[in-house]
Amino acid sequence: MVLFPVIASVLAACCVVAVLHDYRARPKPDKVAWGIAFGIFAVAAGVEVVASLSEWTPFLARTYYVLGATLVVGYLALGEMYLLMPRAWADRLAGLVAFLTTLAVALVIRAPVIGDVAADGWEALDRGTGLTVLTISINSVGTLILVGGLLWSVWRLRRVGGMRNRAVGCLLIALGTLAVASGGTLTRLGNHQYLYIAMTVGIALIFAGYTRARKPVTRPVEAPRSDQREPVGSSAQAGG
Repeated sequence: MVLFPVIASVLAACCVVAVLHDYRARPKPDKVAWGIAFGIFAVAAGVEVVASLSEWTPFLARTYYVLGATLVVGYLALGEMYLLMPRAWADRLAGLVAFLTTLAVALVIRAPVIGDVAADGWEALDRGTGLTVLTISINSVGTLILVGGLLWSVWRLRRVGGMRNRAVGCLLIALGTLAVASGGTLTRLGNHQYLYIAMTVGIALIFAGYTRARKPVTRPVEAPRSDQREPVGSSAQAGG
């Protein structure tokens, strides 16, 4: 059944278009990271559609694994870091993500196929220790960054105020990422479609969070203090 992968791919592609439109209006580096992340979602789900309608090949298996299983959470975390960190720090993190992307692609290209790829898909890849550790590290650290960004935004909301949009946005992004991550766990229950149900829900939540977090920070309006009274005689002068 390809319905859910199709929905996930189309939804992610629509998110890419929306982010690119936003980028053209107001270029910001975080939008590049979000656009790449949604593009990864779209391609990974699209690979599943192609494989379901035809069959898995080594190229499709490698493409799906490096994008859907390894890199996407890293780019989501990078997008959030651009929202929360100074630009210079986030730029350094972007350089690290670019290096890890190159390393992941190289390791996946070298990963041999040890099973029946037509039947097993990406699970037929011999991922080895290096690729497995890299994948776990990117997903674990990326998820920690997303959840940490949520906690930081909530803390800033309590201290500063006016950060509600960013706090709610980070909450939705974190929930969406956890929804996508849960798809792999649910798949072990025996139905591969759970992955794409979770991915569809997760993409929708992440895009809603991105949209909310991009809204301008609103500063609370201070009510006039009770001791700020009109000077005596001003009313009389105004009336005269």
